[in-house]
Amino acid sequence: MKITWASNAPWAPTGYGTQTRQVIKRLQADGHEVAVAANFGLQSHPMRDPETGIPVFPSGADAYGNDVILEHHKLFGGDWIISLYDVWVYTNPGFDEVNFASWTPVDHQPVPPKVEDWAKRHPTIAMSRFGEAELKAKGIPAMYAPHALELDVWKPTPTLPDGRSVRETIGVPDDAFLIIINAANKGNVPPRKAWGEMLYGVALLMNERPDAYLYIHTELRGVYGGVDLIYLMSLLGIQPERCRFPDQYALLTGLLEPTILAAHYTAADVLLATSMGEGFGLTVLEAQACGTPVIVTDFSAQPELVGGGWKVAWQHYYDHTQGSHFAIPLISHIFHALREAYERKGDPELRALSLAKAAEYDADAVYAEHWRPILASLEEKLKPVKRAVRRKNARKRAA
Repeated sequence: MKITWASNAPWAPTGYGTQTRQVIKRLQADGHEVAVAANFGLQSHPMRDPETGIPVFPSGADAYGNDVILEHHKLFGGDWIISLYDVWVYTNPGFDEVNFASWTPVDHQPVPPKVEDWAKRHPTIAMSRFGEAELKAKGIPAMYAPHALELDVWKPTPTLPDGRSVRETIGVPDDAFLIIINAANKGNVPPRKAWGEMLYGVALLMNERPDAYLYIHTELRGVYGGVDLIYLMSLLGIQPERCRFPDQYALLTGLLEPTILAAHYTAADVLLATSMGEGFGLTVLEAQACGTPVIVTDFSAQPELVGGGWKVAWQHYYDHTQGSHFAIPLISHIFHALREAYERKGDPELRALSLAKAAEYDADAVYAEHWRPILASLEEKLKPVKRAVRRKNARKRAA
């Protein structure tokens, strides 16, 4: 098949970018022709992915590609568009006139009305068992393919590429307790990553444990419509000398290689990732693949990803922008999970459980088990269309 993949560019240092890269190169290896319609990571002109040679088309004026995806697809001559993005952003009525399947995040309960409406009109692939169940509760026969990991990248990584240890580099004592947060700081209506609740829980632990440190892998000032984290930490009384951050220039320009992040996960004692809702939650697997246990909100896709770690309680939050519910993690439960993680620092059982859970999401295994049947199903849907085209062409020749 010829597949137009609509998502972030394959080199983008985002969850969508990493998933795009690992799926399209396997599609190519299976003999499919692929082009990427990028909504992030490329502007102005097409180019080819340096690793695979796959053509990548640029974003348009619309942030989500409503103005260019169909034209890219037409130029490429694709059979199917497969999107990896929030489907509620797609407003071009022309999308209903082509073969368009969507790898769809579901991070609310129940499925928001706009997502439900889209999924009833287009073949839908759930990326979590939670999403699959919620879609099926709405009568939508969703297929399933989880996000996955390149386990030769995401693995215990004791040193940085230059041979130094992370703790030596960032100035955290080897015997200190190090919390890592890796979450996109974008959007604040609502702030889906629950920055206020997470950092409040961290502040409570730091007040109790003077050897607790924090590393936050994100943009800090909220320039993408997010939260001013420096101000928030000051408001909560978190001591700046116990906080560490990546170089903001290197982070914003994609200069931090995955191996660097893997080394930071490995150096940490726990990943804190109690968001209000996740379509998948890739960082939870990345950390566990490096042997680091995790703390998540017991809601949406998050709990199904936990091997070694903790699931915290929550209360409903009505997200009026989507017409459905998110979950606010309870600060007291975040604090108690952090305290237990502190007490179990270096626990070999947690490490083993974490590594075992991450291994379930190996990219090759996920592609073989889930993507090949999905692609066969999509190809089968093309056959009647192709026969009709052949009959139409035959009639034209006869005339």
